[in-house]
Amino acid sequence: MSAGDNAAGGSAESDLVPKHKSSSIIWRYFGFRKDDVNQSDVLCRSCLTKIATKQGSTTNMFHHLKHHHRVLHEECMTMRETPGTSQSSQNKPKQSLIADAFSSVTPYESTSTRHKEITDAITYHIAKDMVPVYTVSKEGFVFIFLRNAWFSPNP
Repeated sequence: MSAGDNAAGGSAESDLVPKHKSSSIIWRYFGFRKDDVNQSDVLCRSCLTKIATKQGSTTNMFHHLKHHHRVLHEECMTMRETPGTSQSSQNKPKQSLIADAFSSVTPYESTSTRHKEITDAITYHIAKDMVPVYTVSKEGFVFIFLRNAWFSPNP
């Protein structure tokens, strides 16, 4: 389908609307006709070519830019690699790193109620699930539980 075929329908670049709740940077280069309420026909904003997509996949859109609009593709790839350029990235809270979460805690006292509760929970797990006792001496368990789970959050 050529750009002329699409233009015959009366669509113009300014008449295209963005995808609802989109987060990919690719949607800056594609859109839908205003009268396409189901947003089923994806159109290129540059040449108004209809792009085949399935269930929100953006692969064909990237392919179209790469093969038909090289400059726009390079611009898109640059923006894609730059943090904070997607539409939704500015609204999403940042998740803290696990190391940061663990560094913000203090150990429980071995005489505290919480220390006893954790010890009892591990003991129950070993007995009820018939887990080998040596599980608590494995590297993963030692790192996560003995170094970190015995901690309480800082006030």
